[in-house]
Amino acid sequence: MLLERGWKRFPQESTMAIGFFDGFHRGHRRVLAEALARSSPEAPLCVVTFYPHPQTVLLPREGVKYLTLYSEKYLLLERFFPGTFLYFLRFNRALRETAPLDFLNAVVEHFHPRTICVGENFRFGFERRGDSALLRDFFVPRGTEVVVVPSYRVRGEVVSSSRIREHLLDGRLTQANELLGFPFTVIGRVRRGRRIGRSLGFPTLNLHPPLRKLLPPPGVYTGRVSWENLGETSWNALIYTGSRPTFHDTRRRVVEVFVPSSPFPELYGQRVYVTFEEFVREEMVFSSEEALKRQIQKDLEVFFRKASAGLSAPESLHRGFGGNLSI
Repeated sequence: MLLERGWKRFPQESTMAIGFFDGFHRGHRRVLAEALARSSPEAPLCVVTFYPHPQTVLLPREGVKYLTLYSEKYLLLERFFPGTFLYFLRFNRALRETAPLDFLNAVVEHFHPRTICVGENFRFGFERRGDSALLRDFFVPRGTEVVVVPSYRVRGEVVSSSRIREHLLDGRLTQANELLGFPFTVIGRVRRGRRIGRSLGFPTLNLHPPLRKLLPPPGVYTGRVSWENLGETSWNALIYTGSRPTFHDTRRRVVEVFVPSSPFPELYGQRVYVTFEEFVREEMVFSSEEALKRQIQKDLEVFFRKASAGLSAPESLHRGFGGNLSI
C-alpha cells in the first residue's frame, strides 16, 4: 500500500474515494467498497483523506478527539483494502479557504479521476460550499463518473462518526460497536509499565494512546488482542482503561490488557490491536493492592462467563483482517 502526504501527482487515472473517514465505520466502508468495485488496474483505488481533523482548524479550542488516529487509519485501510493508494491532505487554513472549484481543479490535475465516490454528506471548499451536486456538475461533463453513497442506517439510526463518539463517551459501547460494524479498536505499541500488574499476578500489555485518541469511559472491559506477525491469531482479554487512581497515577489515560489464556512473550515495542467488546465495570479506587487483587479476581469471573458464552461483538476485527468485515 502506498502512502503519500500532500498533493502528489498520481501517475495514471484513478478511482477515488474522498472523505475524512474517522472511525472507519460501516458508512465509510460502503463508500470505499463502492470505489473498490469500480476500480481496475488502469484506474486503481485511490483514497484521499485529511489530517488533522477539520474542526481543529475550524474550532481550535474544541479539542477534538479521534476515533481513528492518522496511523490507525493507514493500518486499517492496509488490512481491509490492500493495494490502496492512500493520500493524506493536510487540512490547514490554506485548504480551508480554497474555493470549491479550485479544489476540484486540483483533484483533476493530481488524480485524473475516472470515478469519484463520496458519502452524501461530503462537503468541501471554503465554508463547506461544495457538495455532491457541484461534484456532478463539474465532473460528469468531463466524463468522470460521480457516485454519491447514501448514509448507512442501523436499526433506523444514521451511522456517523459524531454519533459513534456520543455513544462511546456516554458508555454505550454496544451501540457504538454496532454502528462501527466491528469492536472499537486501539492500535499501539507495547510500552514498559511499572509492573504493578505483574506483582499482583496479572501481567499486562501496556499502551499509552495519544491524548487525541478517543477512549471509552474509564473502567474494565472484555475484548480481544492480537499482534503483528501472528496473522489472525488473537486472544480473549480483560482490558482496563483509565488513569490508575489507586496508585495516584493520574497524569494520563492508559490501556492495560491482561490475557489469561496466553503466556505471551515479551512484546515491548511491538504493535498490538486491542478491541473493546463488552463493558464489565466502572473505574474504582481501592484502599490497598490486596483489595484491587480481589476485585480483579471478580472481574475474571465475569470475563470467563462471557468468554464461555462467546464475546458478543459485531464482526471481530481479528477475524475480519482477512477481509470479512461487515458493511
